[in-house]
Amino acid sequence: MNPTTRATITAVAAAVIAVGGFLGTRYLALSALVIMAAFAVGWPVLARVSRRWVSTAIVASGSVLALGAVVLGRQEPYLRYMVVAVAAIVVAALVAEVFLPSPQGRAVTAVAATAAGGAIAAAGAAWVASSRTPGDEDLIVTGAAALALAAVASVVTRNATVNTVGALVLAAASGGATGYVFESITWYGGILVGVAAGVAVVLVAELYRREPRPHSVWAGIASAVTPVLVAGALVYLGGRLLVG
Repeated sequence: MNPTTRATITAVAAAVIAVGGFLGTRYLALSALVIMAAFAVGWPVLARVSRRWVSTAIVASGSVLALGAVVLGRQEPYLRYMVVAVAAIVVAALVAEVFLPSPQGRAVTAVAATAAGGAIAAAGAAWVASSRTPGDEDLIVTGAAALALAAVASVVTRNATVNTVGALVLAAASGGATGYVFESITWYGGILVGVAAGVAVVLVAELYRREPRPHSVWAGIASAVTPVLVAGALVYLGGRLLVG
């Protein structure tokens, strides 16, 4: 998958989050679940895990557990039970390696890859946590819009430095503009959220650039939606700092 296609998928996934956040928590949870499912299928291929479907099952189950914990939570902070889901993913990865071992010399890699993938997927539940926090709803649209624009800017030229600077500037400008429009956040708060979203995009883009280009479509999709899932946690933290 070429960088342009990957950036397009990132922008589309961010737009799905933005629309879900605008429509309400139920739709946002459904949007996050779809993105988590696509990530769970593609991540083991991207991470070159030997027993891919075992890893997919663990990451997918942990994602559902994390999302359910946030949706069904009755009191803030809604992410406190998500930690249990992340711990369960790590334990499941270890147990699976004992009973369904990878080829010799790949055990540590398989456990680390599955645990990391589960943590990334679970971070997507933070989008829903932001939606359930009073005053944070507008941050979802702000962060998602910045993600989409940063993804597009990250592949405008062939120069990685130019793309990185452009993505961060455009994400910050987008965050500031939407922050100025929404009453619940300030323009400088929007800039902070935009920069956080832009950082998630450029870091993953840089890591992707250093790796061999995956031939699998699902691996490319997983790499494309990774910044969207990671940014969920960053947007939630921004909401806690800016809104309370």
